[in-house]
Amino acid sequence: MCQAIQEMRKESEQDGELKKAREAAGKLYEMGLDTEKIAQAVGYAVETVKGWLEIEL
Repeated sequence: MCQAIQEMRKESEQDGELKKAREAAGKLYEMGLDTEKIAQAVGYAVETVKGWLEIEL
């Protein structure tokens, strides 16, 4: 039971981190940063960031 709760908390934290990274990527894109630099800043692959920003791959 305790392990299940710990796993749920971990998933929740990961979801929160992903949401923050996506929001940051959007703001950086609005500021004019290119996707490669955004990907580097948020720690995700360029293709992932482009997907978040709905940019043609």
